[in-house]
Amino acid sequence: MTTATLWGELARLGDSVREHTERHPALHVASVDLFTTGRGRGRAEIYVSGPRPVACARLLAWWETLAQSSLCLREDPTQARALLFGKLWDGTIALVAAPLAEQDTAGIGGERTGEWVLHWLRMQALS
Repeated sequence: MTTATLWGELARLGDSVREHTERHPALHVASVDLFTTGRGRGRAEIYVSGPRPVACARLLAWWETLAQSSLCLREDPTQARALLFGKLWDGTIALVAAPLAEQDTAGIGGERTGEWVLHWLRMQALS
């Protein structure tokens, strides 16, 4: 991949995230990281912010807009977080992350996925 192609892919990724948020204006974005290596299409990492109930509600809002999505909750002393993997409107691979405090995930037992995480997020968003 040439340097021009690399920069072109980064621009495409940024446009994809921007267009997705324009299609769904209620989505929150605290920051965006774009990654491309020259091996196929790149990916976007989108971060949401806020206290646990707010961050969980923001992640759920993203969940409703991504295709082929999956959820993961990680109890990690260095950076606990809820993760959403999926595809944006144009098929761009995206990771949406909600950083959490260590005490937010205390006792979940390492890593959880799927419906369990969806239920946990919904309960946290209500608190």
